[in-house]
Parts: sequence; structure tokens; C-alpha cells
Amino acid sequence: MNKLIALLMTLLVVTTAGAQSGKDARIKEIRTAYSQAKKKIEQNGKGAKSRKDMSIQLNNLDDEDVPLYTEESIDYYFDEISTGDTKTLQPYFIVENWTCHGHVRYREILLNPKNQQVMFCYMKGETDGGFVVESRYYYDTKGKCIEEKHNTHNSWTDGASEKENADYYLKLFNMVNHMGDVSSPEPGSKKKSTTPKAQRIKDIRSIYAQAKDKIAKNEKAEMPNNILITIHDLGDDMPPRTTETNMYFDKDCYFISNHISSMSFDSYSEYLFAPQDKSLIFSYTKAKEEGNEYEWRYYFDENGNCIETKSNSEDTDDGIVDKRTAKDFQAFFKTLLDENPY
Repeated sequence: MNKLIALLMTLLVVTTAGAQSGKDARIKEIRTAYSQAKKKIEQNGKGAKSRKDMSIQLNNLDDEDVPLYTEESIDYYFDEISTGDTKTLQPYFIVENWTCHGHVRYREILLNPKNQQVMFCYMKGETDGGFVVESRYYYDTKGKCIEEKHNTHNSWTDGASEKENADYYLKLFNMVNHMGDVSSPEPGSKKKSTTPKAQRIKDIRSIYAQAKDKIAKNEKAEMPNNILITIHDLGDDMPPRTTETNMYFDKDCYFISNHISSMSFDSYSEYLFAPQDKSLIFSYTKAKEEGNEYEWRYYFDENGNCIETKSNSEDTDDGIVDKRTAKDFQAFFKTLLDENPY
């Protein structure tokens, strides 16, 4: 009996030692990957190489009666990964900076760019009273947290919640980089418009003017509401490209502008949404390529049907692509404001 107990104890010690050895090796691997990622970020956009990064900046006045103003930036650094004939953008590092009425938070997320699996998370937060929380989380290849380090017992997060947060940021990244490709084309509605076409277009132009006026006031406001998404990337074997998207909102998003520019291509688009049901009522695109300039304007009735197309191009689609893109932008907006875990 004593020999059996001794054997079991020996097996337990060996198993524990093996697990500890495996954990130590994984943590060492993570620290090496972290160091390499930091060096890569430092060289991003240098040495005649194009930048590969994306930033989401959110300014949000949550309540005008009791002003609770939030400023948040989420910065992504990514590689272009080839899989067969396709190339995808895969982030390897994410940085978050958040502030609200004297409370601040800084976060880093290290990812495996091949599969977007979280490897390491770091979070440092400070209240307006000066209380500081600092946490580090290490994960195995299956996404399980294997090590936590805190500067205080009153930590704000744990391994599971930090992974949830990392997954949320990844969701935002993937939504942005597949804008216009997620939503399915909407079939035309058989409902007849209750507003005459001329009156509908007049109403849309009035709403457009009101939106532009609201945007101008918002940009001058001390606490504006807006989302700015900036992407620098190579883009489909083309010259370096910059995409800048502005989303304007009060309680809901009412206007979006999107500008894509490179040495060989320039495109500017606008999306206007109805004040009542937030459906797309107007879209505009102006594109320049190889010396040619094209414009498209689409007007939609209350049922989502295109009632007027104005373009100098023969390539028109009744605004189907614009409707899909607008729907994806709205899904991103809802995710950013409504699904944020913190």
C-alpha cells in the first residue's frame, strides 16, 4: 500500500513538473513574440515600406443631461497573409486607450497572426482618485489562460473577460475589413411609395442639408459625437492606400462619409439615413481613376427601392452595393456602441 502511494505521488510530481515546464516554455515563447511584435510596430511604415495599421477613434457623449463623455482609440497592427489565391489582413497586436471623466485605461493584446488566437493581454487602469490596477494574462495555444499577474487583489478583469474583450476587438476589425461583403443583397420591395417621386427627392435633399448642418455644429462642439476609422494598407497588390471613414451620430448613426485614396485611385462616398427608421435614403460616390472621373447618386423611397439614379457612368446597379455597405456600417456601429464588454 505504501509503495502504491509512493508511486502515485511520484507520478503526480512528474506530471506537475511537466505541466510547469510546458507553461514556462509557453510564457517564454509569448515574451519572444511580444518583443518581436513591438519591434515590428516600431518599424511600421519605415524603410520605404507602406504602413499596415488601422485605428478606430470613438468620441461619445452618452447623456447630455448628466454628461458622461467617453474617448476611446483602438489601434490595430496587421500583416497581409496569403492563403492560396487570397490575401487577408490579420492583426498581430492591438492597443486600446480609453478615458472617461478622469478614469483611464490602457490595454495591449498580442495575437497569433496566423489564426488570430490571443496569446497575451495587458491592462492598466487608473481611477480619478489615483487607484491603479495592472494585470497581465498569458494564454496557451487553445486560448486557455495559464498565468495571471496582478499588482493588487482588487483586479478589474480576469483571464476569461480579457479574452472576451480581445475577441470583441477582433470582431470589430473583421467587420471593418469586410465592409460591403457581409450583408446579402436586398430584394426590391413590391410596396408602392406613398410619396410622389419629386416630393421624396425634395425631402431627401432637405434631410441631407440638415445632416450637413448638424455635422458642422458637431465638429465645432466641445464634446462631439463621431467615429473615425483610418486604415493604412497595401491593398490588393496596389500602391499604398489610405481609407478614412467618418460616422456621425446622436442616438443613431445619421451620416457616413468614406474616402479611399492612393497614387492611382481616389474615391469619396456618402451615406444618408432617414431620421425615423434609419434606413438608407441617399448615397453618393465620386471616383477618379486613370484620369477619368465618375459620379453616382441614388435616391431611395421609404421601402428601400431606388427611385432615381444620376450618373455619368453606364455601370449602375440601383444602389444595391451601397445598400449592402450601409447595412454593414450600421451593424459595425451597433456592435461598437452596444456590444462593448466594458
